Amino acid sequence: MKEKQNTLGFLLSRASNSMSVHLNTLLKKNGIDLPHSQYVILKHLYDEDGISQQELADKIYKDTAAIKRTLDILEKKGLIQRIPVTMRKNSVIITEQGKELIPKVMDCLERSKQFVLSGISEQEYKLFTDILERIYQNTK
Repeated sequence: MKEKQNTLGFLLSRASNSMSVHLNTLLKKNGIDLPHSQYVILKHLYDEDGISQQELADKIYKDTAAIKRTLDILEKKGLIQRIPVTMRKNSVIITEQGKELIPKVMDCLERSKQFVLSGISEQEYKLFTDILERIYQNTK
């Protein structure tokens, strides 16, 4: 009999992947071609427009190569635009098309969150998020 995987890292990864799959499925059902990985970047630009690729990477804890690949995809979709600031640095802005998409995605995100958190009390949610924040602070 296989031993059940219950390490903290495994459980966090599994939960994160499951939540992403649920949200991505909901987005697709609603005709939105924006996987969670792209949404995170687009939403950040919606909240704080005109930052550099490096600043974006730092703020969402991703490496710049991964950010560049995602920005390339978002740019092809017409959701963001890169504006040259210097020879080596671009400012990334969200387009009107990207801004119009965010409320639709936020609606799906809220529905996904309600589904994912069903049966979990506000106290349990607060405790869990506090613990996750402490784990992050301990490993920083």
